[in-house]
Amino acid sequence: MRPTKKAFTLIELLVVIAIIAILAAILFPVFAQAKLAAKKTVALSGAKQIALASIMYGGDFDDTFSPCAIENTPGINNPGSDEEAGNCFYHTEPFDSLFEPYTKSAEMWAAPADTHPLTSFWVGDSCLWDGKFKGHQIRKTFEMVTEIDTMEKGGWLDRNTGISGAWWDVGTYSPVRSQTIFSDPADTVTFAEIWPPNGQGGRVGGLSDSILWQCNAWKLAGRIPLSGAPGDRLPTGGDNCDDVTHVTGFDPTPGYSGQANYTMADGHAKALGWGKLRGNDFYMFKLQKPTQTFVP
Repeated sequence: MRPTKKAFTLIELLVVIAIIAILAAILFPVFAQAKLAAKKTVALSGAKQIALASIMYGGDFDDTFSPCAIENTPGINNPGSDEEAGNCFYHTEPFDSLFEPYTKSAEMWAAPADTHPLTSFWVGDSCLWDGKFKGHQIRKTFEMVTEIDTMEKGGWLDRNTGISGAWWDVGTYSPVRSQTIFSDPADTVTFAEIWPPNGQGGRVGGLSDSILWQCNAWKLAGRIPLSGAPGDRLPTGGDNCDDVTHVTGFDPTPGYSGQANYTMADGHAKALGWGKLRGNDFYMFKLQKPTQTFVP
């Protein structure tokens, strides 16, 4: 007799398929989390490079931090552009250009998880201060912390925050910051990883949207939009920053499970969540730490 071939029954095949589907449902989220964790690690490495570059800059400039930009500096490598014609931010050199002598690669400014669109006129090739980046859209994920609004100042700009004023204030209302001004440099944020879904982010070689200023703390990872909870709101009064927490279109940086990467004034970098950053009236952004306690 010819031996018969034993085949799987339909029930057995369905069981195998079901097991595979269950395993896939379990493992795919794990793979996604591992991939995001790897991107977070790469971004943290970039943050550390930025922190060190900032310290090295101070070594060449009397122990001062870089301003967020320098006005009245004509752009380079971009002849015939809107920048050259004066249509883009008045010939203003961005801080990433000032850091170039102290960095190995422009890609350190871009977090791998950052996919914010670069479609506006202000981040287009024609508005680049340095035209060598034309055709190379490198996102400037890490924004310099400048002066933000706080409760302590009644909802207005707090000159006790940030390592620079806004570029139009530098040298007038806001002098360049000394690297020795901090009462607790290890607990003072200097650069923040920012990539909100609405695309308000910068580009290497250009100036637009590259500073954390005034009401822009809404961009920080971990804040729950539209929650109405005190801890998710911004200072009221003054510039009315809290208004953006009550409307759509201002979702924060997605980050990594509610965290993002930040550099500190002493040169180290770490991941932080919204609660830590928002706590005690943005305590971690203040140069001289106040003794008064604020809630949140």
